[in-house]
This record gives sequence, structure tokens and C-alpha cells, in this order.
Amino acid sequence: MTETLPAEFLLDGYPTAIRETGLELRRLIFATVPAAVETVRPGWRWIAYSLPDGRRVRNFAWIGPERKHIHLGFEHGILLADPDRLLHGVEERLRQFRYFTFEPAIDLDEAILVDFIGRAADLALLPGSARRAMAEAGFEPVVPGDIDVELVERA
Repeated sequence: MTETLPAEFLLDGYPTAIRETGLELRRLIFATVPAAVETVRPGWRWIAYSLPDGRRVRNFAWIGPERKHIHLGFEHGILLADPDRLLHGVEERLRQFRYFTFEPAIDLDEAILVDFIGRAADLALLPGSARRAMAEAGFEPVVPGDIDVELVERA
């Protein structure tokens, strides 16, 4: 049997400001996506967030604390529109992830974070083949209102 670790298990090992920012990011994730499942991954030193999909889970976000800053990342971030270039990852040539970095406090409007979190969760529910096809075709990143999950699921 696998014991579920609380987020505090990971966050308590970091400076107070990082811990508080991590808890605030966690609150935003659950407020935006109430069905999110939280999994602490101590080996990776991050907290993963996913959505149940039948017998599987679909990862959509993660919180990655470090000593001087903390990240809020998105599993399929390459498919998220970011016209203001707020997300990191492009400069590192990451093929899938995109992320925010906070040093240590959140310095973005909450509405922006909620928007990214919601769109990341919507992307996670698309079939993997649809996400791969979007990425391979150079599909324009997803902007609010672009995805009609019901239409995609019926196709």
C-alpha cells in the first residue's frame, strides 16, 4: 500500500517564504480545479496535480520548490498561449513543460494564474493523441475558450 504524503511534507523543508508561496499556489490550484488529485513526489522534490480519467490520471500542473524560488509548472505548457511571454521553458528548449518562477512571493495577478491553471487542466483531459497531433502540427497554443472538450471526445 502506498501512503499519500501531504504537501506540507515536502514544503516544510524549505524556507518560510517558499513554503507560504507553495501553499498559496496549492490553494489556487484546488480553487480552480476542485477535482485535482495531489501527489507528493519526494524524489523529484515536487508536488504533482492531475485529474482522474477512468482508471488513469492526467497530469496538468506541478509545484517545484527550491531554496530561493518556487515554480508552478504545466505538463503540456508548450500548448498554452503565452503572448506576454510570462512562462519559462522556451529559453531552455523544453519540449513539453512551461513554468512560472516566483522568488519567493507570487508577483502575478491571481486571475492570470487561474487562467493558466484552468487551461492546463483542460488540455490534460484531451486524448494524448490529440495533444501530440497539436504539437506535431505546430498548432497555435491554446487560448481561453479554444477547447470544446465535448466535441473532442465525440470525434
